Amino acid sequence: MTDLGSGFRPDRSRPEPIYRQVAAHLKQRIAEGPHAAGAALPPELELAAALGVSRPTLRHALELLKADGVVESVPGSGTFVSRGAGQAANGRRPDRPRTGNLALIGPEMRDTFLMHIVTGAEAVAARHGYNLILANAGNQIPVEQKYLHDLWAGRRADGFMLMPADAVDLHDGLRELCAEAAPIVFLDRYFAACSLPYVVSDNRQCGYLAAQHLIRLGHTRIGFVTRPNLYVSSVAQRLEGYRRALEEAEIAAEPGWVFQGLLPFMREIEALKRTTPDLSTFDNRAIQGFLARPDRPTALIACNDLIALEVFEACRALGLRIPEDLALVGCDDDAVAALVTPPLTTVRQDAYAIGVRAAEVLIGLLNGKPVERGHVLPVELIVRASCGASHVTSRRGDPLAAAASA
Repeated sequence: MTDLGSGFRPDRSRPEPIYRQVAAHLKQRIAEGPHAAGAALPPELELAAALGVSRPTLRHALELLKADGVVESVPGSGTFVSRGAGQAANGRRPDRPRTGNLALIGPEMRDTFLMHIVTGAEAVAARHGYNLILANAGNQIPVEQKYLHDLWAGRRADGFMLMPADAVDLHDGLRELCAEAAPIVFLDRYFAACSLPYVVSDNRQCGYLAAQHLIRLGHTRIGFVTRPNLYVSSVAQRLEGYRRALEEAEIAAEPGWVFQGLLPFMREIEALKRTTPDLSTFDNRAIQGFLARPDRPTALIACNDLIALEVFEACRALGLRIPEDLALVGCDDDAVAALVTPPLTTVRQDAYAIGVRAAEVLIGLLNGKPVERGHVLPVELIVRASCGASHVTSRRGDPLAAAASA
């Protein structure tokens, strides 16, 4: 199997890390070549030399392939091709009859952002002759695992579009499906340690555009409000973009400007109920506490528009005016963003396009086509009155256009 390293050259000009390039190359070579299940990979030193990378880089790549069920390690023996690895690498399962169904599993089907994704995915699925099964996991890992298991083991779906529940890493249910070579495409967020394809908005640019606009309006005390879920890729990347904008403007961010004191999601709520009987006003009271501080920021970025609405309510309770006392920017461009008073400046995601692209990627996997791992769609700053600027829409992803209009 020394041919696994042939044809690969690390490309350091690409944004994708070298270890991910290595993982994608090995995955494709295993899929294309006559590599039987159980076949041993070359020793790490030999394979790293053939690929032209360091041994730590190779090990990082192999960890991705293990998580995806392509290879497996046997202590003291080496690394081997897993059962069904060829199918895992390209999404084809010739031994599995087609059902004609695709499944889309999300954390909250009442969310308008997710429903726009569903609409886009359904349009593509119908065009290719597939039915779309929807499942609401309620952002609970056990429920998500059950849906994945029942739909796959019960042969009710050919593949999955999954907006995973908040989690630091893959849960056992996802690992099992990876080992079974189930075609899966992540929506909106993904796991860095897993090589499954994903379709997301440019979340780094989302946080960057929001902060950049507020900086250009003259703010130097800019806060960021989210739930305690910075391990979720979309949230972490929005925060990363926010921090990058501050750094470029040479603004030293205070640690207290990032507020994560909102209600956590389902797993932690039961414990909170024992000490906080009324959770319905938890977020409002938490934001009021944050904004009542004498050193509060003069401008705030809400990680999403629903959190921005909570900020509106908290400001009303405190007698703070938006934007006179607090400039506010959201993320998503939810339907309510233009309807609140004053209308909310926000960064628009194209949820419909996410659904379209995810369905196209999944169907490509099912048809045995090679697909890129990462699909990052552009975002757009929508300037309205809540930030203190005129209501002008910027060009897509262009902070300078927004600044000129302000």
